[in-house]
Amino acid sequence: MPQIYSRFDIVWPDSDAVAAESKSVDALTHGLSTLCLGSSFARRAHLRRPTPSAPVEVVRPLRQNTYAEYTRKFSLGNGPSEWVSEYLISKESGKMLGTLVALAIEKMINLETFVWDMPTGVLSDVFLALGSHQDKSPSDECKLEKVWVRWHDSYRDTTITDYVEPAQTVIPPSATLTPIGILLPSSAEDSPRPSTTIGYGDCQLEYPTFSVLPPLRSLTVLEIDQLAYLEEMSVLIERSRSRLQELRVGINSHVIQLDFVKAWDGSDLRQVDHDAHWFGASMLGERRLGGVLGVLFGRIYDIRRTSPSKADVHDESSTTQNASQAEVAAVSYVEVTRPWAENNVLTSAGSIVPTLETTDAPSPPDRRRQPDVPPRQSPANSAGTQFGESAFRKFEGKLRLRTLELERVPLSMQVCTKALDWTTLTTLTLLDCPYHESLWKVLKRQFAPTSGPTSPAASATSKPGQTSALHYSLALKHIHTDQASTALISFVKETLAPNSLEVFFLHDRRQSPAPNVPVDQIFKSVIVRHRSSLRKLLLDSSEKRGRNNTSLSPLRWRAWVPTSDMVLYMTSGKMSKLTELSIALYYRDWVSPTPLPLSFSFTLPS
Repeated sequence: MPQIYSRFDIVWPDSDAVAAESKSVDALTHGLSTLCLGSSFARRAHLRRPTPSAPVEVVRPLRQNTYAEYTRKFSLGNGPSEWVSEYLISKESGKMLGTLVALAIEKMINLETFVWDMPTGVLSDVFLALGSHQDKSPSDECKLEKVWVRWHDSYRDTTITDYVEPAQTVIPPSATLTPIGILLPSSAEDSPRPSTTIGYGDCQLEYPTFSVLPPLRSLTVLEIDQLAYLEEMSVLIERSRSRLQELRVGINSHVIQLDFVKAWDGSDLRQVDHDAHWFGASMLGERRLGGVLGVLFGRIYDIRRTSPSKADVHDESSTTQNASQAEVAAVSYVEVTRPWAENNVLTSAGSIVPTLETTDAPSPPDRRRQPDVPPRQSPANSAGTQFGESAFRKFEGKLRLRTLELERVPLSMQVCTKALDWTTLTTLTLLDCPYHESLWKVLKRQFAPTSGPTSPAASATSKPGQTSALHYSLALKHIHTDQASTALISFVKETLAPNSLEVFFLHDRRQSPAPNVPVDQIFKSVIVRHRSSLRKLLLDSSEKRGRNNTSLSPLRWRAWVPTSDMVLYMTSGKMSKLTELSIALYYRDWVSPTPLPLSFSFTLPS
């Protein structure tokens, strides 16, 4: 029985399934009914028998309904839009589904993973049911570790055909970029702020959501289109700061031009409202200091906090701040020249992004003295002591994540470098994230390899002219990004230890004639340098298609076609750990212009 009910997974059939096969979707309703009500058929069949043969001790467990206590994973997958749309929380069927799920989850006291991948919205009752587990667990040790939620597009109703795009933010040309975000000129209009608070009855969004969940190890929230969800997540991140290891955040493509998504800078801006007991009571506007990341980490890292009182720490903080300002200088907010840019408005997330130039300022000596934190050897080391309060006091309250994945999130250099401990990060994914090139440059300066002291035995055997070994602070093993740049390739080559990168997924989906990085540079700086450790490799230079499936450069995929020598190198056995390879091959490179004579030889057994 525990093995049967340990997982509750709903996988939708294909959209082209016939009517008879589509009836299998009812497994969602029948499964939830069993978890909520138990085996009502067995109870009724036992009572209808003239002479009950089963003893009372057999019937009693059926009445108690303990099936939900065995469930450790609850997952609702995504399916065809025409079927999933029937379960929107704005519809009666969606409300009934959410109520059934809340009743079932409240009984799953051993639940470890909760996944809601359907873009239908999640009722607050479901979050309250998840939060009730910490009250039922002994010693307040809740077993819930992973929460995965995909939000729906609250700006669009699938029943309305004439959809109106949300109002976009127009950035004046005189705006400048700082390490925190976009600094508007004094003549620009301020973001409107609410004059009064909102009552619970007037709120159109679900509340509470993430703020009532217990501390988690993994949090994934995709297709975010409301600032309120970010504020709810900030409360959970603060509560999980000593336990959180995986964080995945994705912004809905329809709201990338709204104020709350962009990273802002200004003396009158704040990250979160600490005085508000819920997001409806916040008196802050849509523009937030540091943008999305500023809100998410606003309760564990305050951008406006004052420096410590000690003189040495103050001097070090001042030096670091000045170096950060030099690394990311304030430049004019300009758009990448594109023929389809109109009225100074960014039309899409992948086509036009603001550029942030950096200066080659020398790094001060203090910033080069980074602690040599070795990478974790096994997942067993991730419990208890490494995530204690003493460790966080050592790292000044930074989040010690192992996995960070962001989609359509503008990067704030100040928040990225001060709120995260990059020495523990092993997996990094950046998709359609503006200012990504500046991040690679900052990380390259901050975590440049240093020459460490050698052991006495090594010093005795070393030659006089031999240099000491380099120490690398970063432990990145998985990198996935969709915007290739010279800064990224240089970061991988000079900041990561040789033969340490295991997974490298590189796309270049920008609508431009050709990628900025040639394939030979990727081959020499990444593939050859990490040939003994790479397990998965993907190179894709095909452009991202437009809304009408139009292509401005249909032959762009040829830019990263490897030569025959590169293919022979990757398949010759020098990359012994390579198990997955995804590249494009041009057939003309492998077809001889003149037919070659073929000869066959067979050896038959005697």
